[in-house]
Amino acid sequence: MGGFHASEECLLDERVWLGLEYLESVAGPGAVAEMVDHFGQDMPDRIQRMRSLFQAGDLEQLSRLAHDLKSNSATLGIPAISALGARIEQSAESGSGEDVISALDEIERLFPLTFLALERRRSSFTSRGL
Repeated sequence: MGGFHASEECLLDERVWLGLEYLESVAGPGAVAEMVDHFGQDMPDRIQRMRSLFQAGDLEQLSRLAHDLKSNSATLGIPAISALGARIEQSAESGSGEDVISALDEIERLFPLTFLALERRRSSFTSRGL
């Protein structure tokens, strides 16, 4: 794990990444890179759509996007963002919308460092020949 800063390491779930390393070895080079790239490309637009849906009062669609965010983050071993997605999903499903904006603000704060950690972890696969 050389080159990782402690603050980056704690953003990713090591157990999930062991599974992703296995996936990469079975599916072939690029499987995890594709997942990381898609996540990185999707996040800014997803956050904006979630804000717009909240402002429009479309809590049903907001819940769906939050569920996807929760699942995609969990798949990539990002527990903090997954938990925030779950919080938004639960809030939208309850009809309250409570805490949605603060959760989205926290996701925006965490995303740059999280994505950097994802990219570093992904690049470690290539350097090890996985």
